[in-house]
Amino acid sequence: MQMMSGSQTSASVPERKGYVYIAGAGPGDPELLTLKAERALREADVILFDDLVLPQMLDTYKAEKIYTGKRKDSHHFEQDEINQEIVRHALLGRTVVRLKGGDPFIFGRGGEEIDTLRQHGIDYEIIPGITAAHGASAYTEIPLTLRKVSSSVAFCTGHPVNKIQVPDTDTIVYYMVASTVHDVLDAVAAKGRSGKTMVAVVQNATRYNQQTFTGTLDEFRKREKAVYSPALVIIGDTISLFIAENWYSRKKKVLTTGEAPKKFVPADYITVPFPCQQVAGADLGAVKACIEGIDQFSMLFFQNRFAVRYFFRYLFEHGRDVRHLAHLVICAANRSASTELLEYGIIPDCRLEAETPTSIGELLHNQGLAGQRILLPGAEHVDELVAGQLREGGSQVTPLVVYVHGAQDRVETIDLDFIDEIYFASAECVRKFRELHDAIPSRINVSTADERTEREYHTLFAP
Repeated sequence: MQMMSGSQTSASVPERKGYVYIAGAGPGDPELLTLKAERALREADVILFDDLVLPQMLDTYKAEKIYTGKRKDSHHFEQDEINQEIVRHALLGRTVVRLKGGDPFIFGRGGEEIDTLRQHGIDYEIIPGITAAHGASAYTEIPLTLRKVSSSVAFCTGHPVNKIQVPDTDTIVYYMVASTVHDVLDAVAAKGRSGKTMVAVVQNATRYNQQTFTGTLDEFRKREKAVYSPALVIIGDTISLFIAENWYSRKKKVLTTGEAPKKFVPADYITVPFPCQQVAGADLGAVKACIEGIDQFSMLFFQNRFAVRYFFRYLFEHGRDVRHLAHLVICAANRSASTELLEYGIIPDCRLEAETPTSIGELLHNQGLAGQRILLPGAEHVDELVAGQLREGGSQVTPLVVYVHGAQDRVETIDLDFIDEIYFASAECVRKFRELHDAIPSRINVSTADERTEREYHTLFAP
């Protein structure tokens, strides 16, 4: 039986709401993060970050990190869910940083997020970031304006394809053109731009694997269609200043694990960090014990769809299925958890929904569900407010880690085609690297911190 509850109470609501920073992380190079954004990240309790924010940028911050990645047709969180997640943490009195690639107010949907914050009376501020157009311009030596050549520039998006704008400016920059480069160029040509107009496609701007493709409008339109992601397009005569051997491309790219030696000076090297710490997705011992002892519980309480997804993954891996849950009251905290349960053929017995934090224990009590033995699957950081509210209803609560925020989806693969050197700081890092890469191309120069690391390297990557 499904029970809906929209009742609210002020119990357990913090006296003061939290504070939200809508911050830009820049286009990719971690060193382009602003001082103000860095300060906000140090102060944060929670960081919600996008797909274009490199995970290693956040390693040094103690906040809870939640990956909200969004790319075309592949959204980890929908925008409405992101808005709800920001509000939820802020209403719990937390300092939240919503960290977005580039600048939050240039095709970053920052305006939608602050509108939601205004509706809930939550204080916030916006921290601008270096937008992709500025980063790509600087790291390719293609100026966006140039005396006597370009006195105007416009920023546009490459979708939807039936509404591509072609402003009458000297230079145009198109964002989000992963699969629509040819549609953009066709629209530009249809507006009467000369076939000799210069075009540059910049892929992975400001990152170690940045690539730049140049040609005329006619040349690009004759090429076979390709997908460039993430990428932007620059159109205009200032592209004539582009040189393949620019200041950024001349630097060697060194992949480092741990602290890099001083020999890799910034003037000559681009340092590409490789995080080598082991991240586990679940407490496997506890998972095994809870699944084998599932009969000791009377309720399963799911806070979100990820808790549902990974709980059932482990349930099936241990040779069980939904029949072993027949004796349990299954409760979903929101619509997303409820929808995910339907994927496994389960209609939750109880679905609690509230726009503000409420006493979950009281809501369960009102539904005659107090005094339960609750299994609470979730992430590595237990939401103590939720657990406490469940206990307020006289229930016993057993938190169970079934996933780590972002760990399953945010393994950053390094493209070794762009790497010139690798430095291993420890034998452990060699082993971690071996988990992701079967071989190291012979052209790459490898150095190690000590003899033990050197032996491990030769053992695992012997020619």
